[in-house]
Amino acid sequence: MTRERSGDYYALICAVVCALGNIPAKAALENLTPELFQLFFFGFGFLMSATYLVRFKARREVFSTTPKAFILIMILSVVFSLGIYTFISSLKLIEPATVSFLSRFEVLATLIFAFIFLKERLRPIEIIGGIITIGGIVILKFKTNLVISQAATLMILSALFFATAEIIIKKYINLIGTIRFIFWRNLFMIFIFYGFLIYQNQPFLLPGFRSLLLIAAAAFLLPVMGRITYIEALKRIKISRAALITQSTPLFTAIFALIVLGTYPTPIEWLGGGLIIAGVVVIKLKVGRSKYNNNCT
Repeated sequence: MTRERSGDYYALICAVVCALGNIPAKAALENLTPELFQLFFFGFGFLMSATYLVRFKARREVFSTTPKAFILIMILSVVFSLGIYTFISSLKLIEPATVSFLSRFEVLATLIFAFIFLKERLRPIEIIGGIITIGGIVILKFKTNLVISQAATLMILSALFFATAEIIIKKYINLIGTIRFIFWRNLFMIFIFYGFLIYQNQPFLLPGFRSLLLIAAAAFLLPVMGRITYIEALKRIKISRAALITQSTPLFTAIFALIVLGTYPTPIEWLGGGLIIAGVVVIKLKVGRSKYNNNCT
């Protein structure tokens, strides 16, 4: 197998893993509030990152975090918490495939922020792709029912928060580091969402065994396996190629949601989602730089 072919497979596996991760998350949210779900989601994430820390002896990198990096990670944790909170709230409202469609808007948001804050050049093809993407967002926002419209608003906010985080990460990645960022972010997120519970006067309840398994599965599939497979893909192929392949995530999400949950998008949702993906593909077709990241929530 050639290096490029294996890279394609890793990117495809990433799309499948991220799609699959949305299913246990959606199932768990049937019985949990978004705040409680995320508290345990990042609790499991922290345990997994701590296990990695011990197994691969990465303690020096994590505990050598400078004060400036520590502050940046704290800021990023707040931004990520808002992005994930709005994402999970949207997932609780509507079926997973439509959420996956809407999550592609992050690419356009990152593109705009990179143009504004990083002074990266905006190409004509990217503008065209952006217009197509916005067309899909408009359809899902204004041509569907009220619940989907509300979810679309939440996902637009989520995309803006995630795009903000991506810009900060891109600018300071060498300072914050990947391993230390993941470790400290997961820890901070636990406290942030516990604060959400207190602020909203929600009781701290231990989810049932089934819910815990679902949360653990989502935590393992989305931020762990999704990120690992994407990184492995990037080692073998260009980011533009990997990003194009991972745009198949909504399709796999729709398939898994139909099989497991018995839900599927309506024709108008397919239309809006299809336009979003088409716009993102147009944007990425001519991009050869590591300008856009794959966010497997």
